Order: sequence, then structure tokens, then C-alpha cells
Amino acid sequence: MKRLCLILAIIIFPTLGFSQFVGDSVIIYVDNRVEINVAIADYSILKTAEKPVKALKEFSEMLPDMQDQLLPDKPDLVKYSPGSSLTVEPGDPKVIYLLKNGEPNNTGFRDRAIISGEDFTITITTTDLSKIADMPLSGCLEKIKGVLPAKRSWSMNLYYECVDGEIKELKERHKVNPPLDFLELNLGAGAGLIRSTWISDISLGVGIGFNKKGVYRYPYVSSNMMFNFDSEKKMHINTFLNVGFGWNINTQAKRNELLGLEVGYLISRQGDLFGENTFKLGANWSPLKSVYVSPQLYITDNFKTAYPAIRIGFGF
Repeated sequence: MKRLCLILAIIIFPTLGFSQFVGDSVIIYVDNRVEINVAIADYSILKTAEKPVKALKEFSEMLPDMQDQLLPDKPDLVKYSPGSSLTVEPGDPKVIYLLKNGEPNNTGFRDRAIISGEDFTITITTTDLSKIADMPLSGCLEKIKGVLPAKRSWSMNLYYECVDGEIKELKERHKVNPPLDFLELNLGAGAGLIRSTWISDISLGVGIGFNKKGVYRYPYVSSNMMFNFDSEKKMHINTFLNVGFGWNINTQAKRNELLGLEVGYLISRQGDLFGENTFKLGANWSPLKSVYVSPQLYITDNFKTAYPAIRIGFGF
């Protein structure tokens, strides 16, 4: 039964983990000619963030210098990262059709521009990028920052219209995404000191993340396969199945500082490193992305023995 649980966990975890969900999007229609999609982990960040507006303004100022590279009869894809120059690539040649008077209307190709920041992505869609340099794109985004609603406990797509500099909220188009914000698969390796013995391990886990007012919280399930050698150089593998809960303790967008608490049980035992009915209590602290420090307490021999341990892990 223990081996069956481990096999099922290894099969199911990767299947769940490849489903990724994005956070929030703020979509703005400018003068019925341009669509601006600002993708960001939490739209409340936009209320005080200056970089998205600044990046959009810089893009508009640099766009006239690219006029000779933008082809009017072909779709263009322009890419820009703050602090760099614009680049132009061939866009998607697919023609866009819209219904007009009950009949499909050929609206031609679509040009796109993608502005990639550290913690946001702005996608601009229009019929001709060469004709939007003088439009108030950054001004519309600046005004919308002041009317964003309070953050919900789940991710949302918010829609606005900006016509002649006037902002209108398109409430009928707002979409609330399900409470599930993301599923995350974690693969990692680590080393720990247990009972004066250095142990290496590999780990596999999946977490379900929820975003509430900019703070991520997620329950997770993980498995650790620990490798050690006895005095006869024979390798033993001990496998723990863990359940835990984690959250980010630093709400700044640029910082990645996570904390988690977990409890584990030894589902597959080899050698004499652990006794009968071994439990593990641990805390997972991630001061840097993909780096984990875990103080642990092992309780073994049917609750007769307890000893501390420490593990340092790296995620992939």
C-alpha cells in the first residue's frame, strides 16, 4: 500500500503541475483603435507602480523612429524592454474577422507590441502601430490607476475604455477568475544533516496557490527520497510524504521570501537511520528564489526518540 501511494503521487503530481494560471489583467480600449493589456500578478500593484506607465510612455516616444521598419501591408510584432531599444519582427499573418450587420467583416491584419518589465507585461494590439505614437496611451493608463477597485481574494480581468481622455469602466465585461490562481510543480534536490549523518535527497511536490490582497498562500504536498550509505557502503533510500502550508512573508513585488510549515511521515523505510513510525516536523524558508533552508524535528521509534536536523535545498 505504501509503495502504491508513492507511485500514484509520482504519476499525478506532474500532470497537475503543468497547469499554470496567470494573475490579473487590466485591459484598456483607447479611442476604439488600440487595446492595451497589462498583465501583472496583482492589479493593486498598479495603483502605486510608476514603471508600467513610464515604459508605455517610452515606447510611444521611441515608436516614430521605427516607422521605416513597420510595413503597412503586413502584420508587425514590436518588442520592447525598459532600458533597451525596440525590435521589429514579422507578426501573425492571420486576418481578423468581426461580425457587422450579421456578416463577417474583414478587418485586416493586426499589429502587436509587447513591453516586458520585471513584474509586468503590456501587450498592445492595433491595426497599424505606425499610427498610434501620438495617442495618449500612458495617460490613459495613469488615469486608470486612480480608479482601480480594491483587491479581491482572487484574480480578475478588468476592462476600461478611454475615449478622448475620458475613462469609463466596462463593468459588464469584468471577469472574475476562479479562486484557484495557480498550480505549481516543484522539483528539487538537497542535502541535510540528520543524526550526525549527511543525507542527500531529491524532492517532488505540487502546491495550489491563492492570491489574497497581494499575499500568496498555498497548501502543498511533497515527497522526499533520502539517500544514505551504511558502514558496508550499501545505499538505503527512505521516502517521506509531506503535507504543508506556505505563504510569502514579504509583499514587495520584487522580493521572493517564502515561509512554509509541514509535517511528514516515513512511507518507505530502509536501513537503520530511522526507526518505526517516523514523523517529521519542519519549516521551509526561502530567502532567495529556488533556495530553501529547512530546520526539522524527527520523531521516531513510536514517539520514543526525537532529534533535530537541518536541510538546504534547491528547486528547479
